[in-house]
Amino acid sequence: MNSIVLTNKRSPSRGFTLIELLVVIAIIAILAALLLPALASAKRKAKLAQCQSNFHQIFIACSAYAIDYNDYYPICVVGGANGGGKFNQLLGEHYTYYIVSGPQFTQVPQGFPATGFGFDCLGFVYQTHGIGNGKALFCPSFPATSTRSAEYYSNPSFMSTDNLYPPAGGGVQGSMLFNPRELDATNGIIGRAFPKTSSTWFGVGSGGLHLFGTDYLGTGGATAFSPNTFPHYPSQGFDCLFTDGSVQFIQSVPAFQFISSGALITDETQPSRNQYCQIFNWLENGN
Repeated sequence: MNSIVLTNKRSPSRGFTLIELLVVIAIIAILAALLLPALASAKRKAKLAQCQSNFHQIFIACSAYAIDYNDYYPICVVGGANGGGKFNQLLGEHYTYYIVSGPQFTQVPQGFPATGFGFDCLGFVYQTHGIGNGKALFCPSFPATSTRSAEYYSNPSFMSTDNLYPPAGGGVQGSMLFNPRELDATNGIIGRAFPKTSSTWFGVGSGGLHLFGTDYLGTGGATAFSPNTFPHYPSQGFDCLFTDGSVQFIQSVPAFQFISSGALITDETQPSRNQYCQIFNWLENGN
């Protein structure tokens, strides 16, 4: 009797060779290199859109504030120029991004009273709940490491003061230069060029559009163009809020080149006022 033996002749399994793995990895790397810049650009555009939305919210909040406060927009009260019965005056544009002063690393209250805290500029629309929790006062384009970010003022939670006035006092500074013009800056006359009241406008520019707010421009020197100090890095442009409530992203070549060169003076001197005045002229005229 013959017996039949069945054998299973299966081919041995075969894995990827090293060359094949390297080819797959190279293809993935190429696709990632092509995709990542597009994703980064989309992320920047989303943050730019959010910043422009914040600017529009701020304009609405200021308009509502003026209705409740005898036609007065939020005013500047910080600085020596506002002492002795003076009103709404500037010694430097950096005053215009102050929001509040108070104890260090302390939650900033909203409403009245706010014992121990002094509000300023856009801090008034925060105090009166006109701008919600206040995050609209900070451009989302700045990273958490920047002193212009909401995250920086989140110790112990947002909105909290930092150590702005060591050793005892703190404060909060936003990322918008609000109502930053000075009256006749080139001739050394100190004062707000934009309004003490919402029905009075001053300034320069074409088409009746005058600057009501723009991105933080307070850093000169070698760090003038970096993610921590320049708005919408690396787009080389500025969000600008105008007196008609419109918001435009302006890529002003002369303004960018001047600021990124490190030549901007940020102290309270006449040369600094002249430089800011020129920058605002460029932004207002879109060049």
